[in-house]
Amino acid sequence: MTSVVLGPYACQMLGDLGADIIKIEPLAGDTNRNLGPHANDPKMSALFLTCNRNKRSVALNLKSDAGREAALKLIETADVVVHNFRPQAMERLGLDYEQVKAVNPTVVYCATYGYSKKGPYGDKGALDDSIQAASGIAILQSMVEGEPRYLPTIIADKTTGLMVVQSVLAALFHRERTGEGQSIEVPMFESMVSF
Repeated sequence: MTSVVLGPYACQMLGDLGADIIKIEPLAGDTNRNLGPHANDPKMSALFLTCNRNKRSVALNLKSDAGREAALKLIETADVVVHNFRPQAMERLGLDYEQVKAVNPTVVYCATYGYSKKGPYGDKGALDDSIQAASGIAILQSMVEGEPRYLPTIIADKTTGLMVVQSVLAALFHRERTGEGQSIEVPMFESMVSF
């Protein structure tokens, strides 16, 4: 249940490592399907293809009872659930950790979004550029450029995506040793300020 770059990029890398990824998209499809240039298929932009290899996809309306139940049915046998919605959105959808754990007690549930839900900005959305600014990356560019600038790449999304992969693998290792699933949080801001 991921969109934009962070979540799809992280799940793509898990797929590169051999995971069987099922991407849950809204009925209209991931917004990245329509962003940027398209080669042959108007629903397959270069950006979408860049972050979504090694995946199967299903379209569900998670706001409906039928869509939620279909998602929970898929989750029953999943090893890992990754989402990059704000915490309150997953609660409203009935797909927060407690709901997911009820159908799959050993699941690894990874939430990745802008800011830790325990911090003062936990209810705020974030994009790569706002995280570059908040974490100090943009101001560091002033040493080179003379004024704050964003890096010309999606560095916060992709770096946090790497941390998602590392965290998921550690949680799977923990589960292998203990039989316990767990909820993990990998926020972009906290990931970037760690550097």
